[in-house]
Amino acid sequence: MRRVCLLGLALTAACSDALEQTSSAGQVIGVVNAADNTVSFVSATDFTVRTVDLQTPGGAATTAAGRGGTVVVPLGPADSVALIHNAGVCSGTCVRPVVVFSLARGSGATGAVIQDDSIAWVGNPKLNSVTRLNLFSGGTTAFPVGAYPQALALVRGRVFVANGNLVSGVPAGPSWLSSFPCCGASTADSIPLSGTNARFLAIGDDSLVYVVDAGHTGRADGRLSVVDPVTRTELVVINGLGDSPGAAAFHPSGRLLIASASEGILEVNTLTRTVTRGPGQGVKPGGHGVTGLAIDQGGRVYALDAGGCTGPGVVHVLSSPPDYDELRAVTVGVCPAATVLAVVP
Repeated sequence: MRRVCLLGLALTAACSDALEQTSSAGQVIGVVNAADNTVSFVSATDFTVRTVDLQTPGGAATTAAGRGGTVVVPLGPADSVALIHNAGVCSGTCVRPVVVFSLARGSGATGAVIQDDSIAWVGNPKLNSVTRLNLFSGGTTAFPVGAYPQALALVRGRVFVANGNLVSGVPAGPSWLSSFPCCGASTADSIPLSGTNARFLAIGDDSLVYVVDAGHTGRADGRLSVVDPVTRTELVVINGLGDSPGAAAFHPSGRLLIASASEGILEVNTLTRTVTRGPGQGVKPGGHGVTGLAIDQGGRVYALDAGGCTGPGVVHVLSSPPDYDELRAVTVGVCPAATVLAVVP
């Protein structure tokens, strides 16, 4: 059985009793709520919820990145990024729990990855660039990449950027990845992809880059690209993910779980590189589709249910696959759109 890391946070083997296990003590699941511009932190220990206001009414957060207790949330049309310290916990004389940094005008900030305690990278899809952000000073440096960058990942000392190649929200052709060294960034390499609208990235413990290509809306041409970050080539293309597949999360069982607003939870076996739950076979907690996924250190699955974005959303806490038994339903903010793992210090 292979274990996989997502955004640098180790996911350990699932326990037999998902509710009573204690290996996730201190871990929280940050749920980004797009409509009310908040982050709901759900405790993986007792499922209590603490909500943090991102302090930017003009923002529309739909992505995030986490490392330890630090969470970075790009704020879309607000052309800025929110830095959340200590997973939103602040007491005594600690720093402000949320700090907002401005990015270049017209950024449309989307997609992020945290390099270390002081540096994060944020995508600027409307400027065809990424920003290197100093988390202490707020200082920024922009680097050109491809057309409409939407997601970022970091592996083997290199930043990988998913270029959606969108024009007015529609794919203009195949997507590609840009890649460059994280330290002393130089001219980016280009890695052609077979799919369109490269939208989400995940890194496996095999250090391969998994790219969710959302495709064209309504054409059911979603697929998964597997990329070698050393040779910087597309190794495998896995078809059959249906219409507009969403963000992916690795499970310790070797499954790649993929969110689908129409199909629920889809699955790809990363060992055999086959679709094991495709369209029509997805898991729909509460009978609904899923807008985002996370997996805690005990192997439990957290599935976001936006519920039409007309009121509070729900996080369905599920047992490990293949059963996906519902263990708890937790109310969060309006229109939950993305998840991130963090740890309370």
